[in-house]
Amino acid sequence: MDGALMIRRFPLSGAAALLAILVGPVRGPAQTVAPITLEPVEVTATPIVEETKVDAFAGQTTVVGRDQIEGLNAGDAASALRRTPGVTITRYNAVGSFGGGEGGAILIRGLGSSRPGGEIKTLVDGVPNYNAVFNHPLLDLMSIDMAAKIEVTRRASPVDAGNLFAGINLVTPRATNPGASVSAMLMAGSFGALAEKIEAGYKADGFDIYAGQSHREADGHRPDSDGELNNYLVHLGWQPTAQWDLTYVLNRTDNRATDPGPEAGSGLPPTRGDVYLTENWLHILTAAWNYEQSSGSLKAYANEGEATWLRRTTSNNADSLNDYRLSGVRWREALSLIEGNEIVVGADYDLMKGKTVSVPPGAAPTVTFGPEEFALVSVYAGVNHTWKANGWELTPSAGLRYYDHELFGTETASQAGLVLRYGRSQWHVSAGRAVNFPGLDVAAFSVVAIPALGQSWRSLHAEKLDQYELGWSVELDDKTTLAMTLFRNEGRDRYVFVPPPPPPFKYLNLEEFRTQGAEITVTLHPDTALSLFGGVSVLQTTPDDLPYAPEWSVVGGATWRITDRLTLNLDGSYLSSQYAGAQARANGAPNVEHVGAFALLNARLAWAIDKLGERSEVFVAGENLLDRDYRYRPGYPMPGIGGSVGLKVKF
Repeated sequence: MDGALMIRRFPLSGAAALLAILVGPVRGPAQTVAPITLEPVEVTATPIVEETKVDAFAGQTTVVGRDQIEGLNAGDAASALRRTPGVTITRYNAVGSFGGGEGGAILIRGLGSSRPGGEIKTLVDGVPNYNAVFNHPLLDLMSIDMAAKIEVTRRASPVDAGNLFAGINLVTPRATNPGASVSAMLMAGSFGALAEKIEAGYKADGFDIYAGQSHREADGHRPDSDGELNNYLVHLGWQPTAQWDLTYVLNRTDNRATDPGPEAGSGLPPTRGDVYLTENWLHILTAAWNYEQSSGSLKAYANEGEATWLRRTTSNNADSLNDYRLSGVRWREALSLIEGNEIVVGADYDLMKGKTVSVPPGAAPTVTFGPEEFALVSVYAGVNHTWKANGWELTPSAGLRYYDHELFGTETASQAGLVLRYGRSQWHVSAGRAVNFPGLDVAAFSVVAIPALGQSWRSLHAEKLDQYELGWSVELDDKTTLAMTLFRNEGRDRYVFVPPPPPPFKYLNLEEFRTQGAEITVTLHPDTALSLFGGVSVLQTTPDDLPYAPEWSVVGGATWRITDRLTLNLDGSYLSSQYAGAQARANGAPNVEHVGAFALLNARLAWAIDKLGERSEVFVAGENLLDRDYRYRPGYPMPGIGGSVGLKVKF
């Protein structure tokens, strides 16, 4: 309920019995004590992340909820996930992500830096939402202003999702409480930052509607570092019976980000003033059912947009004009025919279509690729079974997904897992293979960038990643939770282009890589007014120059309800030095860009104003309070100390 945890009600006689055990019996006449039920006490929400959960297939997911997004004063997906263990980010601007890659990206356990093409997929309500032409995420399409929560999956589970190595899923909000509600937010801050958001919802008689709109902009901390985000969302729901739920989601984004360019002397080519524009329409229609022995869903989606890179008049490079469309159908069914047993089956159909036009400077002719389309079909099945005995709970699982790509052939991906629970402790172990097919990028790149590649892309097949994970968590008491996860990723068949000699210039599935490490987290609730979270990540990569894969990262945060009205959120991080830039698709290309270690501290202080409505508040927030000089890419200094002030009202 609004991210808050509730302490269970318990009889006072139980507390008295516990006291007697601790201090010994109290002599006196026998008395009968009537149980007294205490009122529930609200505990402050956990900072940084809401929870990390493990499902029956040993899949681990970290959830960042609305409370955590607001506590971080996050304006986009990168800032919302910047403190999540195992996740690193990169960006140029205070507002706006410049075309993906090093201009704005999320990377998970060393995965996600390949450009063009990406191993990490971004999804909205479980369906793909990214640039289909060059097959990589564009973070500005993922508006967290319209997010109920964000789910981070650090490894692929073939039974859960296909054609990716890891994923980010944005879950859209819907009206869940009976009646009407309205909320609004206004904010202004450093570097010309302005933001506004309005949301409204209504639910009654099996029908619900949610609508939201937001706008963010900033002039930026450097010349030509401006950005603008515009987002609109409608979520309609209808429950004709107790077992059926029909929903429709419409999301519209319209965004702009400018490249401030590298500083003089950085050694990078001048790109100041280049502009990246994104527009996107996303439609999701879902029918979901829930019966005693079966539950499932059928989704149909269409994702259509434009990604426009304007740079002819600024950096003397070709403009890139991209039109794309992602569409498909996803069916999933879970059967519980025997107590403790679950069988999951499903099928996905995805169609990727795109066109790109390259407009060179000067008199050179325009080059056009497409429209071209690729289709991918996959079917999957999995089973898990839970045995319980003497307080123990054991759940083994297995699953398999079969892929059929119309151009790149067939593949299979399997998984196996085991979850063991006893008392407050939980262990999980999993092993599986992830598959990631080339996208339209390999064909488009062969036309607009390196025509010498010819038709060699047609001989490619899927990239593969063998993933292993071992995790343990324990609730030491009602106040402390510890968790540790060990992981290893072994990648092969990464597709790259190989120049002569010997000729010809061609694409090949050639490269191998490995990432491995550990993540340790602790969550503390010293009392009902204070919540603490900390995490340490250790990462090793082969080759050792994989970008945005710091060997050490430390994150931490606190939520402190100082009084009934005043709440302080703190978050901080330390990242060791790391390589930077995109991971080139050229065979054996070294990464020469490198940035130093840095530490950051941010804070948000909110004052509740009940007279303006439930959870209404005035807030002030500070970024980079230590005023550190840091950067995610050489020559691209990030903002120094800055702040913002805002008002949020809810009726």
